[in-house]
Amino acid sequence: MFLVNAAAGTGTAPRRLGALLARSPEVAARSRIVRSSSAAELDAALTLAGDEIPVAVGGDGSLHALVTLLDQRGELQRTIAVVPFGTGNATAHTLGLRSAALGMAALASGQTTTLDLIRTSIPHAPIALVSCSTGFESAFLRRYAAVRYRSRQWAGWSALLLNVSKSMRGVSLVIDGVPWVTPDDLVHNVGLYNIPHYAFGKLMWRGVRADDGVAVAAHVSSPLWYWNLMAFGITVPLERDTHDTRMPGVRTIRWRTAELTTPTSLQVDGESIDARHATLTVDHRALTIIRA
Repeated sequence: MFLVNAAAGTGTAPRRLGALLARSPEVAARSRIVRSSSAAELDAALTLAGDEIPVAVGGDGSLHALVTLLDQRGELQRTIAVVPFGTGNATAHTLGLRSAALGMAALASGQTTTLDLIRTSIPHAPIALVSCSTGFESAFLRRYAAVRYRSRQWAGWSALLLNVSKSMRGVSLVIDGVPWVTPDDLVHNVGLYNIPHYAFGKLMWRGVRADDGVAVAAHVSSPLWYWNLMAFGITVPLERDTHDTRMPGVRTIRWRTAELTTPTSLQVDGESIDARHATLTVDHRALTIIRA
């Protein structure tokens, strides 16, 4: 069952899916398509037969919506899949699906892998597939969401210029019961990351596996080090709390449980969330998904 987010890929997802299925008759012959443009529409439309595999056609947001709904229904044991038509497609890149064509080919081969999930205490965002963070990322996305109806390009530049140089204090992050970021620490961004890739397929966290039962936390103290991190990525050591000598303004640590408190707001999987606190846990190999 292809679940098409009509807004993904700047609204071209239904047409692009039709073209892909025309070139994959063996997949098309045993498939059906359901369109939705909101979580409520997806909930109403998602009725699965016992052997059906739901396929999120879109980006990380579309996949997040599908996983959240299946979890709410107690059906997360199902195998799922993704055909990446979104903007960031971080999860798809972790699965080796760098394009929609590769996503379609993976459906034919049927190879699967498992992924960890981050479970949160936020009622309206109970799961994170990619990340939960505060600071630059949450502020950027809050501004972007507020004005993207005018122009996505303008919204992106506006959000960047307003937040690129900001840092703050007051963030607290407790890792496995031990304070790791305190309210006195200077913060440009503090994030909790579940998979090795970031938006647009960037391999951000080298040495990280998506199903090892631990996630990554990163404390970035200033804009300089944040953009160095975005440009080059970082190798996350196995040790609990170490510095990469090339990036002294970036700290990383692996974790299983975390408590994040912020004076501003949070982002979860690319969406700005009206929440100031979250308790988070890693759910080991909670998801079975088709990979390249």
